[in-house]
Amino acid sequence: MKPTLIVYIYLFSCTLSFAQSKKEIFADIKNKYELIRELVDNNTLRQFYTDYTCEESLEKGSITFYYNSRELKLIVHRYSQGRVSYEDEYYVWNDELFFEFSKHKVRYEDYKRIKKKKIKKIDVILNLEERFYFYNLLPIKCQFKDFETRSNRSKNPKTNYVRNKSTDCEEAGRILEKYTLLLEYQNIDMVDNCDLPRSIAKIISDDVIYGSLGRN
Repeated sequence: MKPTLIVYIYLFSCTLSFAQSKKEIFADIKNKYELIRELVDNNTLRQFYTDYTCEESLEKGSITFYYNSRELKLIVHRYSQGRVSYEDEYYVWNDELFFEFSKHKVRYEDYKRIKKKKIKKIDVILNLEERFYFYNLLPIKCQFKDFETRSNRSKNPKTNYVRNKSTDCEEAGRILEKYTLLLEYQNIDMVDNCDLPRSIAKIISDDVIYGSLGRN
């Protein structure tokens, strides 16, 4: 057999093996996520909940830690400021972050001219979502999606029917930093609530929000 053919077969088998391995990793992440969600939805996990306010920015929020016995499984950080609300979820297995999911909603008003020159107010919600997948604390997939719901529509898009867009994982390091910071709030009282880590998607969100406002 020719050497070039041997090399080609070797490289092909390595690529195929990596693809199979990555497929198994994503299947494992999905199984762990679904198990944790089932435990949370059935109110099986022990919870530690605390809320807070930040007078500097008029922000308010809450952090909930979910435990299976003493093992941390999930951190949910919810907060809002004005018409913007955030929910960041950190899924944990064996003390290691494997999935992060952020949902952001921006509420604003738009106006449309209708019959007889009347102007109708429309309530608009801009939905932003991010997903970060980790394996051994390394990002292996990062996704983003945005869609809009409007009160004057009979049918609005739902998140399950909006496709995710693959993005680079440059911000994954900040996800891990925020997760590490939030871990510190398991056993201490919140002294400076304004120092809590904020959502990573704000950087992307600002561009999408102002871009949407400019189009309407």
